[in-house]
Amino acid sequence: MVKDTQVNHDICVSCGCCVKVCPKDAITIEKGVHAVIDDEMCIRCGICAAECPAAIIDAERFNPKSKIRFEHWYDYLWLFTIVYFCLGFFNIIFAWLGLICFITPLLFALIKGNKSFCNKYCDRGQFLDLLGKKLHLSRKRNPPKWLCSKAFRYGFLIFFFAMFFVMLWNTYLVFNGKTLTQAVTLLWAFNVPWNWAYHGNVISPWISQFAFGFYSVMLTSTYWGLLNGSIQASFMVCLLPNGNHDPINLQSERY
Repeated sequence: MVKDTQVNHDICVSCGCCVKVCPKDAITIEKGVHAVIDDEMCIRCGICAAECPAAIIDAERFNPKSKIRFEHWYDYLWLFTIVYFCLGFFNIIFAWLGLICFITPLLFALIKGNKSFCNKYCDRGQFLDLLGKKLHLSRKRNPPKWLCSKAFRYGFLIFFFAMFFVMLWNTYLVFNGKTLTQAVTLLWAFNVPWNWAYHGNVISPWISQFAFGFYSVMLTSTYWGLLNGSIQASFMVCLLPNGNHDPINLQSERY
């Protein structure tokens, strides 16, 4: 394999956007940390450079002339995002299904030592790609450098997990007798009434509280992805915060 040197590894978070769209499977995630292009397999179509949310692949080396794209069964996992939010809208208990999206990427990173989940199976990444690329709802502007900096990305990740632990704390309080809050918190600040999705006391209140909280996390992160994707690349959600926790684990294993 002749490895490419046209990828800025200092910014790359191995989100897998380039891997998903490469028609020749010429891109791999080296040791789960950085994207690497095989020059012998690359046909210089430039699709990867166009799709990179951080614009870190040198587009000048490509000669766009091929739009080959082979579809697989996992290309339709974006449907899970739509089904998930629809189910949670009518019955909040279905919000627990979001744990699949939360835990699976970590398991892939810890067990397989790579980001194959993000590279192929991420439902929200596909959903945002559908809106931004295929429906042309994204301006596809390059993000500012500070938005892709490690300081900002990891700072945002810490803040995101802090809000997640606040959600767990509220669940613990309800478990110990606090009144259930039948609302969804959008952008960590705005409580939106969601009482129609709660269907009585058949299930323990703390289970419902966790569902409200987790649905809030999923809805907020998706809204963040939609907001950034409409202005910049559709896969910006892969950078903030979703694409940052796995590289930390993988880099620690590598070094």
